[in-house]
Amino acid sequence: MRTIIVTGSAGLIGSETVKRFSQDGAHIVGIDNDLRAQFFGAEASTKKTRDNLIANVRGYEHHNIDIRDAPAVTELFKQHGGKIDAIVHTASQPSHDWAARDPQTDFTVNANGTLNLLEAARNFCPEAPFVFTSTNKVYGDTPNRLPLRELEKRWEIETGHEYEPGISETMSIDYTKHSLFGASKTAADLLVQEYGRYFGMPTVCFRGGCLTGPAHAGTESCTAFSLIS
Repeated sequence: MRTIIVTGSAGLIGSETVKRFSQDGAHIVGIDNDLRAQFFGAEASTKKTRDNLIANVRGYEHHNIDIRDAPAVTELFKQHGGKIDAIVHTASQPSHDWAARDPQTDFTVNANGTLNLLEAARNFCPEAPFVFTSTNKVYGDTPNRLPLRELEKRWEIETGHEYEPGISETMSIDYTKHSLFGASKTAADLLVQEYGRYFGMPTVCFRGGCLTGPAHAGTESCTAFSLIS
């Protein structure tokens, strides 16, 4: 049986990932300590989703671990060792405003937490794909310099531009204009890329934006939904 580790497993993206891999018969090891309730209050808690996963998803194993806790993360990866087939990392502090109020927590969750997971993966399952839910905020101001044309109901990139079919991996991130949240997620994004380059690990970053869905524990105090976990 395949073992998949999912961080932020009770969040919007994480919970859907858990359900998807469970349908394939995988054993899911979920990591989620409901920091959303601490960040944004009880209305943003993922506890209900967590309880539903525990009760109804076959093969789901939940761990109330903070990804900033390197020894706990290391021990969990050590326990499962060579059985880990993939890591899907969706846990994050997702708000621009909250990051400005507490930059230390924002950076340690987004950057140091990601580093802890990468190190654990490198030591115990370096061949397992490491999938990181990054954010389009790593591009900073770069998208605002793209040539856009206004249509009736949307904006599109100018016809004939190299990015007309879609944004490719060649578009650079912008270090000159970031929010604190963008900076912490960029640090994590670069770490994931460099672990792939330096250590030959199969890593990938998905840079989504403004994602939502039925499992979204939204709250008015969370003003940026780049990648909710």
